[in-house]
Amino acid sequence: MLEVDKLNQYYSGSHILRDVSFVAPAGRLTTLLGRNGVGKTTLLRCLMGVVPVRSGSVSWNGQPLDKLPPYERVGRGLGYVPQGREIFPRLTVEENLLIGAAGKPAPKGVPRHIYQLFPVLEDMKQRRGGDLSGGQQQQLAIGRALMSEPELLILDEPTEGIQPNIIQDIGRTLRRLVDEFGMTVLLVEQYYDFARAIADHYAVITRGEIVASGDGRDMDARNVREMISV
Repeated sequence: MLEVDKLNQYYSGSHILRDVSFVAPAGRLTTLLGRNGVGKTTLLRCLMGVVPVRSGSVSWNGQPLDKLPPYERVGRGLGYVPQGREIFPRLTVEENLLIGAAGKPAPKGVPRHIYQLFPVLEDMKQRRGGDLSGGQQQQLAIGRALMSEPELLILDEPTEGIQPNIIQDIGRTLRRLVDEFGMTVLLVEQYYDFARAIADHYAVITRGEIVASGDGRDMDARNVREMISV
């Protein structure tokens, strides 16, 4: 499992993350919910080593990650889909995907299961990434992360600015990754209904602190919607 213990981070003197502790169980989909500006993206960047932590620890499958650079964390099985997608607009879809496998020895091509998960990417594999719609670019960003064959997939608000039908497709794909491929997924999200529909486990972050966590089936009963709307 992913274990985060008493993580602290500051930005320009402001205490952004405050003793953040939670777990993302292996082979489950955990959603981390919170409003804008509560530290969600900062937390994910800390998990990936993009931002150094001030104190606390991060471990995956019992192995500490704290001192590893981002590329070594990817080598340990972490995949990351950043907020805003950050695809390469002038490269083709296929080239964008292959970049995701840059850390692997001599990638021979895009594995069949990537195109099975995202058929639109196969249809448009020779198009430039910048020519895709926002929803298609989001699928491309997820596919690129999957090219590194991660055991843990971390996504930062993949539904932001995406049309409803693509949101449903992304939700089904994330469930397939967990249920069929045995992957662990950590999903940062603001869209409550989307998160509740697919989550096995949840945590709520407010003002840089984890204020609630539990089983995804209990989100309505625990008034999680109200926690992220006030």
